[in-house]
Amino acid sequence: MIPRRGLLALLPMSALSACSGLPAPEAAGTPIGTLVCSGFAALHADGPGVPGPLLGSAVAVAPGRVACTTHALPRGAQAVWLRRGDGAPARRVRVLASSPRMDLSILGDEEGLLAPAKPCGRAVMAGDPVWAAGMPGVGPGVAAGAVEIPDAILPRFGRGFTARLPALMGYSGGPVVGADGHLRGLVAALPDGGGANALALLAGMDLDGLAGGRNRRVFILSIHEVMEEASRLGRTA
Repeated sequence: MIPRRGLLALLPMSALSACSGLPAPEAAGTPIGTLVCSGFAALHADGPGVPGPLLGSAVAVAPGRVACTTHALPRGAQAVWLRRGDGAPARRVRVLASSPRMDLSILGDEEGLLAPAKPCGRAVMAGDPVWAAGMPGVGPGVAAGAVEIPDAILPRFGRGFTARLPALMGYSGGPVVGADGHLRGLVAALPDGGGANALALLAGMDLDGLAGGRNRRVFILSIHEVMEEASRLGRTA
């Protein structure tokens, strides 16, 4: 058995740098390609004048407003950095509000770095094909799969649906779209992760996902729930 701390040394540095890039090249030609280059961003911690460590992903849901998962943010964070999926220069933005009811935070984008994604106008159905994008650090940044349970509630996370996707840690807050490229929701959790989630946090990468290469059950916050909560937070902020 290889010690966990030794696994990183087995990966060539060239492979690590290639895998840690933005997902735009992988998304090209897929339904999520346009959104990745315009409304998707890598989420970084606030550093001293520069982006800090990678936290996860985010997506614009309205003019000047970007959504991400609260669990990806450092506790008490007042600002973070966004780096658009096409590699445009990163921008520092404010954390405007966090929902007390679901795993959702809203960031300000007053400079218009991101273009809002177009939300889906219909409910998802079992078997619908979906595509997700994220910033796993190591591993693919785009995943394709299908809706499994079209209406589900995950305590402390909110209401949405589940899909089978080969998503990795770092997809949290990233967009999920249908075949039309319209936004279905935000990646929020791996309900069946068990000890794998803790392992990923300890190791700094999603070893279980990288080793398995399989579709996982992924919980996705419904875009309709996200939009309603974002509007409510805007009224109370």
